[in-house]
Amino acid sequence: MNEDPGESFVIETLTRNTRPDPGWLLHGPGDDAALFQDGSALTVDAMVEGIHFTQDADPEDVGAKLAAVNASDLAATGAKPMWGLLTLSLPNPLDQDWVKAFAGGLLNALCEMNAHLVGGDTTRSPGPIHASLSMGGQVVGNPLTRSGSSPGEEVWVTGNLGDAAAAFKHSDAPPSLQKALHSPNPPLLLGPALSEAGLATAAMDLSDGLARDLSRLCAASDCGAVIDPKRLPCSSWLSENCADPLPYQVGFGEDYQLLFTAPKTRHEDVLALGGQLGLQLTQIGRTVCGGGARLAGQQWPPSWTHFSENA
Repeated sequence: MNEDPGESFVIETLTRNTRPDPGWLLHGPGDDAALFQDGSALTVDAMVEGIHFTQDADPEDVGAKLAAVNASDLAATGAKPMWGLLTLSLPNPLDQDWVKAFAGGLLNALCEMNAHLVGGDTTRSPGPIHASLSMGGQVVGNPLTRSGSSPGEEVWVTGNLGDAAAAFKHSDAPPSLQKALHSPNPPLLLGPALSEAGLATAAMDLSDGLARDLSRLCAASDCGAVIDPKRLPCSSWLSENCADPLPYQVGFGEDYQLLFTAPKTRHEDVLALGGQLGLQLTQIGRTVCGGGARLAGQQWPPSWTHFSENA
């Protein structure tokens, strides 16, 4: 019930008749990144003007966010980013100042995560700017997927949920929330650390909202989950300025936090790892028998969709 029917149709149509997995592929469609037998991981994300950013958006932020959202996918598999390939479609006449600022944001972000831009392609666009980045990395320990959880485990998230949604819907949101929307800072070190320590059983990045993404993890793991809405981490501004923060926290997306499951017996180890990395980790619920993800005591609020009439 939390899925986007249009997006699901596109993905299912593209993957329905794919060839059998070759021996060199560990995990194909269905995870945050493709995983290969040699430990490498590969993902791709696109940003389109008018959908992911406005015409007056800071191009430096656009470049930095493009790198961040790709790296977030890799980190969710336990991989560290290494390289990127860029496809950039730009309208004519060329805005050189925009390109310079975009390049600065992208390359600075890649440098901070010790990754390199190794190539790509540029084309002219008849309409909006379209930027797509493919990013490759290397899994540190055992790869993390969405399909490793089982009933009786704890569900965790990093950071606060709903900050990006609040910035999108409230122009007076403070700079920290605006940064969450326009230039997110995913917890890139946690996924590889969880992978190396063998703490997480399943993981994925929160890009489409907790309601939809947790449902995907449950479907992949063939289990259910029950979330306590009172446990969902929330910034003070959101809790003080929104009568009901829940739709922001679970239905909008753009959080780029890490969602993962871990055995109850490793609770203190998970908290200790978060302390070592300086990250806020919150246990928000548990996995259960049966399918689907639900909130304790209430229904999920509506989620944003890619292809609805009001999207």
